[in-house]
Amino acid sequence: MWKKSIAIGLLLTGASTFAAASDAGEVSQGRELAERRCASCHAIGETNASPNVLAPPFRNLYRQYPVDALRPAFLKGLEVGHRDMPRFVLTPQEVTDIIAFLHELNPCRKPSSDDTAMARCFAPME
Repeated sequence: MWKKSIAIGLLLTGASTFAAASDAGEVSQGRELAERRCASCHAIGETNASPNVLAPPFRNLYRQYPVDALRPAFLKGLEVGHRDMPRFVLTPQEVTDIIAFLHELNPCRKPSSDDTAMARCFAPME
């Protein structure tokens, strides 16, 4: 019986490690997708300005929208986000990846002792 318990524990530990690695992959895939499909208009990084002044920087989207609420719009296909935004459709996996990346940009979701990160959480939008 104890061998079975140990085996189940090891299996669960391995599964949680895989899930954590998978989450990290989603963030990096989301960033890559944003750089490839969105960076011509939106600022993707944490400090740069958007090339198109009508396109909000990705780092500010969490202030304008609940990030998870963007999922249905991304799945349906965004037609208008800003005046010059092209219509595009993402696969369900691409939507998951981009949402993971947008969550990663939100300093309010991450516990931090870094005063700069916490200040960004409450700072006025750029």
